[in-house]
Amino acid sequence: MFLGNPVTDARAEVGVRIGDVRVGVGDRPHFVIDRRPSFVYLQDQGFSVSVGSPYDIIYYGNLYYLYRDGSWYRSAYYRGPWDFVRERNIPYRIRRHRWDDLRRYRDIEYRRHDRTYWEERDRHDRERYDRDDRRDDRRDDNRRDDHRDGNRPDGRGR
Repeated sequence: MFLGNPVTDARAEVGVRIGDVRVGVGDRPHFVIDRRPSFVYLQDQGFSVSVGSPYDIIYYGNLYYLYRDGSWYRSAYYRGPWDFVRERNIPYRIRRHRWDDLRRYRDIEYRRHDRTYWEERDRHDRERYDRDDRRDDRRDDNRRDDHRDGNRPDGRGR
């Protein structure tokens, strides 16, 4: 009865949205982060913790670690892409602390300074971060331009 029907490829997409996190089958989780979070450096712990962000984010070793609903995620950029990370693969310096304690340490450090200190520090961090982004964009544009005119990246021409 079905022998005469041609075989067709079928594709289905399944996705789940939980609050502001969208996870699809085979997808990386996508966290909505509109702007770079502000961070408070915790001297005794040796890393920075986000403040005023909808997510619990730690900045350590040039990586961002996001903790959400009992799971850890890691990214080189604050906007992602985020990869799931097993807790045992989180640096010990981070995973040895409970989030309740980290929030308390962050809040104590934050209150040690007045609002203008944090506003100035945040402005400086954002300017530096924006400058680094523009430099990366220019570097990428220059690489593309070099290849258009036939030059190789090593400077030897064709």
